[in-house]
Amino acid sequence: MRKYIYCIIACLCQGFAVMSQSHGLEFSSHEVVPEHRTALDLTPGAPYCLKDGQTELAFQLAFRPHLETYFGYILRMLTEDRQNIDLVYNQRTMTIHFVIGEKITGSAPLDSSLLTGQWLRLRVVLDAGTQTAAFYCNDKPAGSGRMPFKKGSCARIFFGAIKHEGFQTLDVPPMRLRDVRLRENGTIARSYPLNESSGQEARDEAKGTPARATNPVWIKPRHQQWQNRLTLETTGTPSLAYNERDDLLYVVTDDTLFTYSLRNGALRADPAGRGNRILPAGNQSVYDPHSHRILNFYIDEKKVATLTPGSDRWSNTFYATELTEWWQANKFYAPADSSLYIISGYGQLHYKNTVQRYRFRDNRWDSVPATGDPFSPRYLAGLGLNAAGDTAFIIGGYGSNTGDQAVNPRFTYDMLAYSVQSGTFKHLYTLPQPEHHFCFANSLIIDSASREYYGLIYPTDRFQSSLQLVRGSLSEPEFRLMGDSLPYQFYDIGSFADLYYSPQSQQLIAVTIYNNKDSVSGVRAWSLDFPPNALQPAVPERKADRRLWLLLVPVALVLFVVFRKKKKVVRTEEPKEVVHHEMPLEPAARLPEKSAVFLFGQFEAFDREGNDITKQFTPLLKELFLLLIVHSMKDSKGISSDSLYEALWSDKSPKDAKNNFSVNLVKLKGVLEKIGGFHAGKEPGRWRLEILADSAYIDYAAFVKLTQRPAGEAPDKQTVAALLEIVQRGAFLRTTHYEWLDDVKFQIAGTVSDVLLRYMSSADKHAEADFILRAANAIFGFDHLNEEALAYKCRSLNQLGRHSLARDAYEKFAKEYRENYGQEFGTPFVEVLQH
Repeated sequence: MRKYIYCIIACLCQGFAVMSQSHGLEFSSHEVVPEHRTALDLTPGAPYCLKDGQTELAFQLAFRPHLETYFGYILRMLTEDRQNIDLVYNQRTMTIHFVIGEKITGSAPLDSSLLTGQWLRLRVVLDAGTQTAAFYCNDKPAGSGRMPFKKGSCARIFFGAIKHEGFQTLDVPPMRLRDVRLRENGTIARSYPLNESSGQEARDEAKGTPARATNPVWIKPRHQQWQNRLTLETTGTPSLAYNERDDLLYVVTDDTLFTYSLRNGALRADPAGRGNRILPAGNQSVYDPHSHRILNFYIDEKKVATLTPGSDRWSNTFYATELTEWWQANKFYAPADSSLYIISGYGQLHYKNTVQRYRFRDNRWDSVPATGDPFSPRYLAGLGLNAAGDTAFIIGGYGSNTGDQAVNPRFTYDMLAYSVQSGTFKHLYTLPQPEHHFCFANSLIIDSASREYYGLIYPTDRFQSSLQLVRGSLSEPEFRLMGDSLPYQFYDIGSFADLYYSPQSQQLIAVTIYNNKDSVSGVRAWSLDFPPNALQPAVPERKADRRLWLLLVPVALVLFVVFRKKKKVVRTEEPKEVVHHEMPLEPAARLPEKSAVFLFGQFEAFDREGNDITKQFTPLLKELFLLLIVHSMKDSKGISSDSLYEALWSDKSPKDAKNNFSVNLVKLKGVLEKIGGFHAGKEPGRWRLEILADSAYIDYAAFVKLTQRPAGEAPDKQTVAALLEIVQRGAFLRTTHYEWLDDVKFQIAGTVSDVLLRYMSSADKHAEADFILRAANAIFGFDHLNEEALAYKCRSLNQLGRHSLARDAYEKFAKEYRENYGQEFGTPFVEVLQH
């Protein structure tokens, strides 16, 4: 035991000291409105004056993957006599241009693989002696020209958006920047690693000269702090599956398949029926990437149901009436033999160590004889499959050697490897017994190249538990705590936690399910940028003595509940095109960030000081507010008391429902008072919620006002531009699901499409190509299979010279059309492009 502690201490000390942390500055780009785009000014005070000899500006750059528009200014250096040196990314030619004055003096062509997040090393070298400026990409010369700066000239240095008078540009590529260094004749004069976690100031580690960032998105916190991505409530006992190819999380319920896109945050609910609509507790799901199907299985009945996303019926039905005997079983799909494997589990007071297999080739379920090293019965273990798909790694769990819960149950910390080909278990090692015990979430992420795994651990001795990410070795009994912790309500037969890795967005995805006593399940998903940063132990800055380390490190290894840093809430916006060539339109102003409630996209609320108070709307207060505001705004009639009671308290008597309404209306008024002036009043038989004297902004109210036009009157450009500012956030209450809300969402989606299509039908397709593209993209946020919007989008992209993007948009649409309708999209690309 003692040698394990010293081994872990040594690993932790080394890891904390030398392990590189993910850092840098991410630039918000064309996916947000111009005033929200990111800029970095290395010279916010005095300009930088060039010295004799060589001056070098070096930095690392990566492009954010899976976005549509990449054009923009990476770097701009400007002298006081208005001379410039620029690095500009040309999306059409996939080239970084080196521009001196008004002339391109060099170019660095990029392979398409470099748009997937790989880091580039870029340098600009100014030689005062030879009066030349040179550009290098990954240490290879990419162009040079005569330097326009005189000896002793002073320059301003900008990355991204620029507001410098006479040289303004808001064309910013979606990029990430780190390790910016200025060298004078080989000596570092300034060094900006860009490893900040908050604020607008970037620290210079060389001489302390600060740089200033506008609208910064610091990368380091996103490798430390989990970001909440999805909160969903559904009835019954759902299960989860992840589609790595398309970056989709599936939530399987009794009669609905929820599909959440980790790329853009869109949540879709599609009907998926099954016989008698029973989805028993203990069911689990996996995604088969080879047949592109979701596999939903229930071990007790030895059944597997399959569903191809886009179809509306499962292939099989479960008839369970008793509790499962296979709680928290581990599973994986093995491509080598096209089989689903299930290992371990718990039920009816017994732990399991059997290996079960469902063979899709002959639709046969059997047990696989296990050989090799002993594998004790257990549940609550973690399992992950290697890249080759032939070996499953299993660690931890709770069980007993006999399988009987009454005979000495205990925690286990052994790591085993299971060979799919031979059916044998091999014991790799056993972790040292911790001071406080823990179990693992259902899945591990296996990094075969580095022989490491990532998993989530949690204590099981409390309901209000927490998940802590760990990175461990496949060959040595050691692991490190990574990132911050996540809340987890743990009840062994009512909770479930899983972990996925998205290679496309380069994120870890943690998902939890908790099923309460009323058979309402809460599903929550978080993301953490990969690779994660290590959890920093609370060690004093002064040098700690040996005894202190011996006390602190073992505690850190088993510390699960950590105080999370208060995170700055960043409002996300839907990807959209922006106007590059036209003058800004009035009054399409920036949406307010104070005294505001947003219903388009994610539901968000901000008080009078601009603080995010969304969480103060409990689920009940949120639905009450939405019932009042939607029915008050859409037709000014309000909502009857009976309709309110039926929607919120259908299980209570009229008297109890009325009392509940009165109590919660007082609570709601208290929250609304922080936002602005509201009046909730009852007119004959109906309740209405009004905004007093424009004291607060509600985007839905603005939407209703903009779209209330006389029949037959065509919308003007000002109206459409203002409408786009609202709907660019995304579909109306896209992650909020109530039965009464469906018709409202359908009506709003139809209105958005009608208004925008009417405008586009008469717009100048040449002069307004950018604007039409914005409008088409907005329609897709509400109706992703709108054929008219596809035609306008492809034609506009083609008009703008973005021919490959037009083809990509068409192929993506055709693919989604095929997956949703089960048939090919009938209009050829060439016909879509025709006027």
